[in-house]
Amino acid sequence: MDKMLKVVIFAGGRGASNIIKAFLGYARVDLIVLVNAYDDGLSTGRLRAFIPGMLGPSDVRKNIVNLIPEGDTATRSLKIILEHRFPDKTSRPVALACLAALVNRERDLPYAPLAQSYQSIKVSQTLWIADYLSLFLAYEQEQWDRGIVFEYGDTSIGNLLFSGCYLACDRDFNRATRAFQEKCEIFGRILNITDGGNQVLVGLKENGTYLADEASIVAVHPDRSKITDLFLLPDYLTAQELASLQELPADQRWGFLNARHVVPDANPEAIAALSQADLIIYGPGTQHSSLYPSYLVAGVGECIENNDKAEKVFIGNIAPDHDSPSATVQELVERFFHYVSAKSTRIPNKTNLITRLFVQGHDNDQIEGVEERRSYLPLNLKDLHFDSKAVTIGDWEESTGRHSGNQIIAELLTLFRQLHDYKLQQHHFLISIVVPALDEVRTVRRVLQDLIHLDFSGFGVGKEIIFVDGGSRDGTLKEALQERFVRCFQLKGEPKGRGAALRLGIAKAKGNIVVFFPADGEYSVNDIVKVVRPILEDQFQCVIGSRAIKCLNVDQVIKNIYGTNTSMYMVSKYGGLLLSFLSLLLFNRYLSDPLSSLKAFDTRLLRSFELVSNNMDLDLEIVARVHQSQTYILEVPVDYAPRTLQEGKKSTVTAGLQALYRFFMCRLFSPKRKSL
Repeated sequence: MDKMLKVVIFAGGRGASNIIKAFLGYARVDLIVLVNAYDDGLSTGRLRAFIPGMLGPSDVRKNIVNLIPEGDTATRSLKIILEHRFPDKTSRPVALACLAALVNRERDLPYAPLAQSYQSIKVSQTLWIADYLSLFLAYEQEQWDRGIVFEYGDTSIGNLLFSGCYLACDRDFNRATRAFQEKCEIFGRILNITDGGNQVLVGLKENGTYLADEASIVAVHPDRSKITDLFLLPDYLTAQELASLQELPADQRWGFLNARHVVPDANPEAIAALSQADLIIYGPGTQHSSLYPSYLVAGVGECIENNDKAEKVFIGNIAPDHDSPSATVQELVERFFHYVSAKSTRIPNKTNLITRLFVQGHDNDQIEGVEERRSYLPLNLKDLHFDSKAVTIGDWEESTGRHSGNQIIAELLTLFRQLHDYKLQQHHFLISIVVPALDEVRTVRRVLQDLIHLDFSGFGVGKEIIFVDGGSRDGTLKEALQERFVRCFQLKGEPKGRGAALRLGIAKAKGNIVVFFPADGEYSVNDIVKVVRPILEDQFQCVIGSRAIKCLNVDQVIKNIYGTNTSMYMVSKYGGLLLSFLSLLLFNRYLSDPLSSLKAFDTRLLRSFELVSNNMDLDLEIVARVHQSQTYILEVPVDYAPRTLQEGKKSTVTAGLQALYRFFMCRLFSPKRKSL
């Protein structure tokens, strides 16, 4: 039986959510998410004040929602209920009517936003929802009778449920965290990293400004003055203590706060998880609230250092955040070392705390269109004082500006497979459609729009469209740049050609499935599903959309294309037959249409070949290398509406001969392959 990969990720609420959710696709992963619970902003702060002694449940709730598998309507509906917030200024009677109906398990919920979702959850879920809310409402009524009012506006149902669970667990936060996620039947586990003590997070800026709570730390800082340090206090400063702090010169305030700083004890389960982990991830997010406080916990840094077998990966933020508007990558890393070494009171073994650093880099080859160029966190490797070989600079960004969790995990697991003996089944998450083009101004916009509307959500995968212009002079690139969901590139200098365009597209692809699709409008975008499905189902790694299988009269089709051009008619008709025959003769595999422009590949397979062709011969080079890798090629029938020469058909006799030459050369010379 394959060994489970033990993964621990430091996270907050939203920053690492895409990475955490992506792990749901891997059955052989034992995932533990470590959070701190010092959130005290807005409704969470009101809830903590309403139930003295309770930490903030928001990050626990958010990660529970991240880790609920979306297997059916019931689980999706539960997530909607947990995340639903009462609108601002919701009155107590309105909120109580909804909550009382949930306690009474009224199937026809008198609260429209949740009525349909509540009808879709499991009976067992209605039971524990009723139990936890009844405990919260009983407590709320007691406080009401004492004149203490709770404001329900902007409060999530999930946080109220957790509060009831907290009361049910004798006000033990860690016990409540464990019980609540068990009810939600999540993938993996979520652990509060501390022992559950109710401390508050405060900060100090370099100009001496005191940040009195976690909400102040994560707020926008217009003065751009940096946060110099964080402190965990037993409680918020009293008015007298605050006055004493404000009377001190700015350079003496650190000592005042540090004297009151209390290092929290660790959750024993968190320490055990870090000790046994195979992979430790320091996730992205709001560093000063979501992450740095977690590294301050007693024994965490030493535990990580002592785990010699684990890979430890620091994933940098994509862009500046409110709490660190002018930060650089090296500053984030140095602040990490500061906090994980108990505020630099001990000398850390840096190489045993971070073994790999993932940094967002801007793709300078991509041509910006409608979207504005983003501002990424700057990096200067010389200032990093970190082994440059351990730094991976990549484009990890989704169109939303957040990390592509699936892409990062694929990279992590590829790295892990290279260093350790783990076998994890590949999880398909993104299809990269590469569209090469040269002077296709008439058709390119329509083709790209059809591709944008192509939906793969039913397969549980996303898509990206990579347009590569080969040096068009008719406005093709300008047309492509009008489509904001397309990544656009252009070949510069030499070489140019279909093969060079495809090789650039392969290099830029973020997906683990690559599809070739032309911009000329001759193929149907709906047939992409046909060539992709066998790869998604893990049946094949290479699929070709054959124009020949459904064609009843090839001779007539070729005549329609080339008209009176006899030489091109002869080359196309008999050249195609010759290529099919040579495939059988040279590689013992018959293919009906090796030059089809619609092909799909497993990305790892495609990138394992050191491809060199720049023109139409790339198609045959790939076919030859796939044959030589002992990988089966599946052909599926696709629709084909060819253009005539007058309409822009670009096939030439020279290109056909070059393709034949490449086929023979691939047979004569052994292929070079990169390791998968």
